[in-house]
Amino acid sequence: MAQLIRRAAVPDVFVDASTVEVTGESLVTEFAPDWTGNGLVAADPEGGEGLRIVCGQEIGTVAVAAELWDGPPPLDLAGWQDVAEVSTSWESALLNFATTPRPDEEEAELRLPGPGDYRVRVHGRNRDDGDPREEGDPVEEYLIRLWPAPWGEPCLHKAASETGALWRGEG
Repeated sequence: MAQLIRRAAVPDVFVDASTVEVTGESLVTEFAPDWTGNGLVAADPEGGEGLRIVCGQEIGTVAVAAELWDGPPPLDLAGWQDVAEVSTSWESALLNFATTPRPDEEEAELRLPGPGDYRVRVHGRNRDDGDPREEGDPVEEYLIRLWPAPWGEPCLHKAASETGALWRGEG
């Protein structure tokens, strides 16, 4: 059974242009995502270091947690609207999910065992609960789970949000 190695979480990651940028040490992602496959997460199609998560808000904040596992974690669909997996090549030993400057920068970083190929499973919830969010609206949340793995085909495990359907071109 796979084991959780480490976890990092930030309750207020800034969203701009409806995306959370997930980067390596360069803190840059330079690719145009194709959301039509899963409406949730896209990896650099050229194999470069970078992921993007598409959100229900155009501008605002979301809660993001990232976990490093030693193998495929159990598939947890309960309580999540959308769950999708992609493969990526990572060029550094750092995964950063809050590229805007923060006084507590280390909270938004997850140390990896090193460069290599990883499988990434992203979970999203409260994606349809308002844009912009008003005080008292549910917090939009994302969980990123990754583990070392050879390349595989993208996989959509669960697709229940209107936001995901819109980005997949279904609505």
